[in-house]
Amino acid sequence: MVECRYCGEMYHADPERVGARCRRCREPLYERREAARPTDEATPVGQCAVHPNNAAVGVCQRCGTYMCALCRTRWHDRALCPACVLRALDEKEVKPEDVKAHRRQAMLALVFGVGAWTLVLVGFIVPLVSRGGNQGLIVMAGLLGVASFLPSLFGIGQAVAAIRARGSRMIMATFGLVLSGSHLGTTLGLAIVALWHR
Repeated sequence: MVECRYCGEMYHADPERVGARCRRCREPLYERREAARPTDEATPVGQCAVHPNNAAVGVCQRCGTYMCALCRTRWHDRALCPACVLRALDEKEVKPEDVKAHRRQAMLALVFGVGAWTLVLVGFIVPLVSRGGNQGLIVMAGLLGVASFLPSLFGIGQAVAAIRARGSRMIMATFGLVLSGSHLGTTLGLAIVALWHR
């Protein structure tokens, strides 16, 4: 629910569908009133680029043009002019939080994939180094092989989430998916073959 701070109009719809301006008074819905703004903000000296008769109350944080109170619009926690908002909509600009989430998911997919293969390699190397019959090391190697399924499953999940988001880290997410998926397929295949031959 969104309430216009200027005219009191109530919108019971999702804030994403309401828009940035009140439909009745056309004032910005997400801007604070002038009295509620901190007084330490420097007031720019100039006229609005779109409305030359209006004094500027701020500067666009993207292009630097002067804006009046009518033009200023809040977009992803930045005050932008209408031209920059239209440009951002045309370019399908992504929220900074979504960019960080996509980068984190792609990185985690890669780390989980590498971690799963590392656990398998350590599980194979430990019995070879022990050279023989140390039963405790063989059990530990088996546990590492079984434990390597968990990071590969997490890696696949993170990679699929990153690929579905279609962000800027698609290559990293794809590598994470390949590493995690190949680990899961290879180890499951080897486990099935080993059980089949018993």
